Amino acid sequence: PIMLILDDLQWAESLILELVLGELLGCVGDGENAHRFLFVGLYRDNEVCDGHPLYAQLVRLRNSASVNVTEICLPAFSKGDMSDMIAAELRLPTRIVAELGDVVHRKTSGHILFAVELLNSMLRDSTIHFGLNSRRYCWRWETICSLKTD
Repeated sequence: PIMLILDDLQWAESLILELVLGELLGCVGDGENAHRFLFVGLYRDNEVCDGHPLYAQLVRLRNSASVNVTEICLPAFSKGDMSDMIAAELRLPTRIVAELGDVVHRKTSGHILFAVELLNSMLRDSTIHFGLNSRRYCWRWETICSLKTD
């Protein structure tokens, strides 16, 4: 079996998309090896509209009889989702991290990858730290609120 994963397809040039999605997937066809190939393409759907080169390739794939297309849309986290994730990671009740979750959500627009990166950077620079006296994670509000994320 072969698995090919390509990320950030929204940034790929049309020639590359044609080559990879058109030719490679066309070679798989419906032959006996078709079930042994899995292609996973990742892209930001908010950056792909009707005129985008990827859009035409997606339409082509969806209309192809020889390719099964399954699309999974991952929406941004809600404020509640963000607080729940932070609570689980910091092993604190949601009510304690709710305000932190709101700030992280606002600064990342609910994008989970950006949120994880932001939280990791706050852990690295000790903006979020484990308090030995309190025996739980704590954070520096002034630093978090002043963070620039754009």
